[in-house]
Amino acid sequence: MTRRGRRSRGLWLLALVVALATGGTVPAGADTTTQPQTFQGPGYSPEYADPPTGSENQSKLWFHADAWWALIVEPTGRSARVFELMPDHTWRPTSAVVNTDTGDVGDALRDGDAVHVVTRSSDASLFYVNLSFDAAARDYRVAAPVLVTPRNSGSPPTIAKDAAGALWVGYATATNVVVIRSLDGGLTWGRVTTLSSGGPGGAVEAGALIAFDDRVGMLWSDQASGSFRFASHRAGDDPTVWTQEVAVSGPNVADNHVSLGRIPGASGDTLVAVVKTADGDPIGNPAAGKIAVLVRAPGGQWSTVLVSSLDEGFNDPIVQVDLATNSLHVLASYNGSIVRKTSPLDAIAFPPGMGTTLVNGTGHQLSNPTGTKDVLDARSGLVVLASDWHSRTYRHAEMPLGPPAADPADQVPPTSPPTVQAQVLSSGAVALSWAAASDGDRWVPGGTGVPVAGYVVSRDGVEIASVPTTGMRDQLPAASETAASRVVEYSVAAVDASGNRSAPAALTVEIPAGGSSRTLVLVAVGLLALAAVLAAGYLLYRWRVVRGTQLPRPPQRSRELTRERTPVA
Repeated sequence: MTRRGRRSRGLWLLALVVALATGGTVPAGADTTTQPQTFQGPGYSPEYADPPTGSENQSKLWFHADAWWALIVEPTGRSARVFELMPDHTWRPTSAVVNTDTGDVGDALRDGDAVHVVTRSSDASLFYVNLSFDAAARDYRVAAPVLVTPRNSGSPPTIAKDAAGALWVGYATATNVVVIRSLDGGLTWGRVTTLSSGGPGGAVEAGALIAFDDRVGMLWSDQASGSFRFASHRAGDDPTVWTQEVAVSGPNVADNHVSLGRIPGASGDTLVAVVKTADGDPIGNPAAGKIAVLVRAPGGQWSTVLVSSLDEGFNDPIVQVDLATNSLHVLASYNGSIVRKTSPLDAIAFPPGMGTTLVNGTGHQLSNPTGTKDVLDARSGLVVLASDWHSRTYRHAEMPLGPPAADPADQVPPTSPPTVQAQVLSSGAVALSWAAASDGDRWVPGGTGVPVAGYVVSRDGVEIASVPTTGMRDQLPAASETAASRVVEYSVAAVDASGNRSAPAALTVEIPAGGSSRTLVLVAVGLLALAAVLAAGYLLYRWRVVRGTQLPRPPQRSRELTRERTPVA
């Protein structure tokens, strides 16, 4: 330990003794629950060769009914099932199986109590599956799969729903970029509309669909022309009418990694896409391309923002829009973990460097993070799921995005504080403390139990304070310092974010007579004296540590000097 460390520790101990002696309280420690936490998930079947959380253009998570849900490949066989993230941060399998012969797990779009899923079977056939939420059973009911296209492509599809209620499925192959529309909620699907065609033998491309404002859009890579291209369609128009744009172009600009998100705004939606470019690729090392965000303003103008440079080696990037902290999160795999870089939404720019670890992959080989299509808020937090291809297991991270958010429909009060304690400091002061209450046992990001918003403290039936912590000091009115002792009734009620109040937890405290405070004063004086002794001992100890040597002896007078100063007889 350094000298500064010894000094800091000693002064802290001294301050603690003095605080206790004078009736003070020790402040609560800093809240660490805002940091991401990583949790081990279930294993996935060895029959499934690819990471089941891929690809970047797809989303396999959604937040509904105060919980996260995911499309997860089961430990055996080839079935993909809906799992619920539980309050203890484990994944519970539901009865909802979306595919029994999974080739590509697929893409999920939450739509109220429904979830629209597109998934491929092992023969590359593309199916649409509708999930409807059963609140009583806390489960999803699965409608019969509907064939969208037969076995003509293995490219990962995405799904979107436009403002007119039409469902769209789209995907990009080495030769074509196509979309398909359904006007009856997925029961039937129309003809394929081709947005772009290329020659045979081209590179495999990637594309993503998104609904924004009154339109639906498709962004895809075009490696042959060195560009990322975008096409949009106005809801209700002829399905073959699309307006095309070039998002960005240039030598080695395009690689087949696309993740698309939407930032809602008063003047219209802003689109954000994190892409992986081929800029600077060494031959034979396509994984070294840099990561950028393409931004489409409401007026249709495109701009490019750098996220990571070539030598940082990020891969598998996805984007998540966070309205709770007004942030844009880019997540990518790096060195066996999933890292995060963050930018403000109103001025998108990313700091240099490696970012921070979101899903800890220490000792593991994590890749292919997946998230949600929805914008994030304080209630959902941030949850990201990734694949560990080495151990063939899932891992996920949870990160709070602010204090608990109010639920307008919440009418259930929180629990009462389990215990309330009091320490009489004098005839005019009482220190109160209590155990934390809970606003329910639903899932919360990285925590156990839903924290309450605060506490209301009453004395003799009259409210005296509202505090966010689990303790306070009550200074009794001067009139209370009488010659006789008295009894005070305290109560503490918990209040949740929606304003619901718990039943109060009560405590009776006997306050000593005013003259009795002399004893407390004498005790306090004694403790102060003890603090002074400890302080003196600490200072002496510190002085000896710093000096590390004995004090020098005073100089000796010479015999001649002594004789000169000796009086003559």
